[in-house]
Amino acid sequence: MAHIFSKCIALSAASGCDSIMPLPLGDPLALAVSPQLGYIRITAMPRWLLLLGMSALGILYSLTRVFGLMATANWSPRGIKRVRQSLYLRIHGWAMLIFVGCFSPFAFWCIFQRMAFLRQNRILLMIGFNRYVLLLVCAFMTLWIHCSKQAEIIGCLNRLLKCRRRLRRLMHTRKLRDSMDCLATKGHLLEVVVLLGSYLLSMSQPIQILKDDPEVRRNFMYACSLVFITVCQAILQLSLGMYTLALLFLGHLVRHSNLLLARILADAEHIFESSQKAGFWPNRQELYKGQQKWLALELWRLLHVHQQLLKLHRSICSLCAVQAVCFLGYVPLECMIHLFFTYFMKYSKFILRKYGRSFPLNYLAIAFLVGLFTNLLLVILPTYYSERRFNCTREIIKGGGLAFPSRITVKQLRHTMHYYGLYLKNVEHVFAVSACGLFKLNNGLLFCIVGAILEYLMILIQFDKVLNQ
Repeated sequence: MAHIFSKCIALSAASGCDSIMPLPLGDPLALAVSPQLGYIRITAMPRWLLLLGMSALGILYSLTRVFGLMATANWSPRGIKRVRQSLYLRIHGWAMLIFVGCFSPFAFWCIFQRMAFLRQNRILLMIGFNRYVLLLVCAFMTLWIHCSKQAEIIGCLNRLLKCRRRLRRLMHTRKLRDSMDCLATKGHLLEVVVLLGSYLLSMSQPIQILKDDPEVRRNFMYACSLVFITVCQAILQLSLGMYTLALLFLGHLVRHSNLLLARILADAEHIFESSQKAGFWPNRQELYKGQQKWLALELWRLLHVHQQLLKLHRSICSLCAVQAVCFLGYVPLECMIHLFFTYFMKYSKFILRKYGRSFPLNYLAIAFLVGLFTNLLLVILPTYYSERRFNCTREIIKGGGLAFPSRITVKQLRHTMHYYGLYLKNVEHVFAVSACGLFKLNNGLLFCIVGAILEYLMILIQFDKVLNQ
């Protein structure tokens, strides 16, 4: 659910999402925030990267509308203040769902009849089921989720835009406001470009089949079925691209929420130091107490924004949980099968005995695998880094609260700090994102996937060596 999210959002936030201040997207200078939570500097942004990232974002936004994943009435993601639903695109989305559901059985039957190798043995039949049936079912489920929960998806998008406006109003320094306004950073634009590049690479092998298979020129319906399979793959990938872009924008807000929190705690510490140096002057102490109460109010408002961001994080992840499970099942199987066939056609003794030579590497198939696996990385890693940003909030509160002297801290600030810390402790389990409760989406899962692919690949290679001695 995150794809158009941040696409609408990145460009909406990047183009003046609200009337407060237009965002500096057209300027090839972008603000960068250092990891030390406080140092903000201006870095040069190559104009070609800016234009490339904005073009990629516009293409992704258009594709989600074409394939029925988003029913937004906004024809461009620029300058969005509030996203509205389009009745025409809602009908278009349901029509896409009906078409995919009705055409899928015919498409697989047509491919099964024309691809003779699928009928040779059960292993190849299982490969065909993974490549085609699983993909068709996943595409249908993805469209069903987007059509049935379109109002919830657009509601999440509007809540993200609202959180951005509320957080921006809390930014009491120009540097923090400018940093939050500048969504078109080099890292964000590179992520968008890599996302679009992974889509293009993952289309390389389907295009190769359409180009090289002689049956395509003889049978029109077979060619249509192959194109339909490619569209179904694009639907699943675009849905998860929405998830990636939503987390991109959400992470931008959480990061600046942490920056503001660190700034508030630093201001409070400065007030405590000044209060201790002022001695017992009543007027000075009253002034410092008033400043502490103001910081307590700012901290309370920031807590409400943080709560909304955490709820949005859970909503976005739950909307894309089914698609994530489908993709996490599809990609490892596809990678393992393609890697084994690459070995089989190049090094297997069976091929050498039958044809007298080995076949060259299929570079388009390798590009296909690179695209799929890159897309998988862009699903797992943003989730993991989003979890780390929420954990960072707890560390900031913990470190800042230790510096508060209890005897000169007003009760409003002290109670707000305690409530903030207690809230973060109680929602600690919420930070970890799982796909339908089956497994956590983090870097540990990524290593498990790579390990499983290599392990089963070694088993298949050993099986081939024993069978074809």
